[in-house]
Amino acid sequence: MNSKEAPLVTVLMPVYNAGIYLEDAIKSILNQTFRDFEFLIINDGSTDTSLETIKSFNDSRIKLVNNEINLKLIKSLNLGLKLAKGKYIVRMDADDISLPTRLEKQIEFLKTNLEYGLLGSWFEDFGENVKSKIVRYSSDDATIRIKHLHQTHISHPTAVIKKEIVQNNNIFFDEASVHGEDYDFWVRVSQYCKISNFPEVLVRKRDHPQNITNLHANKMKETCTKVKMYQFKKMGVELNQVQTDIYSRFADPEWHFNENELDILEDLLNKIILSNNNSAFVPVEAFRTYLAEKWFHLCYHNNKIKNQGFKRFHRASFSKYFNLNTVSKLKFRIKSSISI
Repeated sequence: MNSKEAPLVTVLMPVYNAGIYLEDAIKSILNQTFRDFEFLIINDGSTDTSLETIKSFNDSRIKLVNNEINLKLIKSLNLGLKLAKGKYIVRMDADDISLPTRLEKQIEFLKTNLEYGLLGSWFEDFGENVKSKIVRYSSDDATIRIKHLHQTHISHPTAVIKKEIVQNNNIFFDEASVHGEDYDFWVRVSQYCKISNFPEVLVRKRDHPQNITNLHANKMKETCTKVKMYQFKKMGVELNQVQTDIYSRFADPEWHFNENELDILEDLLNKIILSNNNSAFVPVEAFRTYLAEKWFHLCYHNNKIKNQGFKRFHRASFSKYFNLNTVSKLKFRIKSSISI
């Protein structure tokens, strides 16, 4: 990179009291096979040794911003969006590890697939006293949009965003969406581009007691409910919190619905399908098939309705969008104790 030219990529990493994990996080970025980036580190008023750790690295790609007071994560992220010089903004958390080819693979994907503006990746959950597991989010745009009606399907520290999308549409992280700001941000960004996840583990995501997920579960749930309700409103249907919760139980999935809850859910799914048929907020055919298949599994596995599962499934008008093969239909009828 010529010193007078803007870097292609900005790696954005806010830091607040990152402690023993920070050095590994910084090294994992500086050791990337892709080199054309600035590493924008925002020290958000840390009171531990984080600032000293950052300053111990002698690398011209590090651009340090030192907040004199703790502005909190969302304000620091928005500051980073404004300061970023790169065409692509790569998120990084101060307690995680990016694998060496992360930038190379994600940037090449976005350069090659111009219709995409937001890209996550698979990741490994790891940590002390934590059983390591690989999380494989879908790479299909339609599937991610449908999953987003229930929960985020792009992990924040794996994300890369095209800067022009947030700039041209004035998209910033919402301070009212604390502890769910990424979920809200992805939903709004996705209205202007296709989205995907790179189908390979590119980030090791550390699980420890100070994770926001572990510390602020209740507030996170509240924010996520708000984001779900926003999406359904954009679809053209107003859901209250009770309806949003019952949809989430259905999508999670949870199989234990009683007859009354199934009546409410069936009416709700009919309303949602009709609204999305008109608005196409998420891909129409894929969404109908998804809901019908979920409905099948709910009716099949739900022991609360005993031998009524087969009838209950077919009673719903949208069941036609999921085609049962002959063997599955036979098994379902037998399980429901219905004579053939």
